[in-house]
Amino acid sequence: MPIYSYHCEQCQTEFTELRRCSEMDAPIDCPECGGRESQRMLSGFAVGSGAASTASSSQPASSPFR
Repeated sequence: MPIYSYHCEQCQTEFTELRRCSEMDAPIDCPECGGRESQRMLSGFAVGSGAASTASSSQPASSPFR
């Protein structure tokens, strides 16, 4: 299950929650104030194979993301 980030419109708290993909936009209670006006936020993520950290070459790893 993915972790989603939310922002409470009532108290301005940001929090994360482990939820099913099918529940990502369903209403969720704010852990701070209990309000139900939380919105899911966009979040970044990292993609990598880990090959660059194990390579002995001094050359940078080629990546289509650079």
